[in-house]
Amino acid sequence: MLALAQTPTVSDVRQAIVCYLIDNIGRASISISEASHAVRRMFPLCELTDWELCDLIARSAIDAEFAIEFDATEL
Repeated sequence: MLALAQTPTVSDVRQAIVCYLIDNIGRASISISEASHAVRRMFPLCELTDWELCDLIARSAIDAEFAIEFDATEL
């Protein structure tokens, strides 16, 4: 039986971002566009706008003291 895909909550998305940051702990900086693409691959039904998602990624990365590449001109 096929399971129906569900829209993720903001909490789900935030957890995916934290996992992405942990997986990339050794990198000198985090690319907003790469992180955004990774989250969208994990949650194709994510209803956050690109701006909202990038803002959430940036805030999470800053909280975790990552350097950030603000390179999200086209998503």
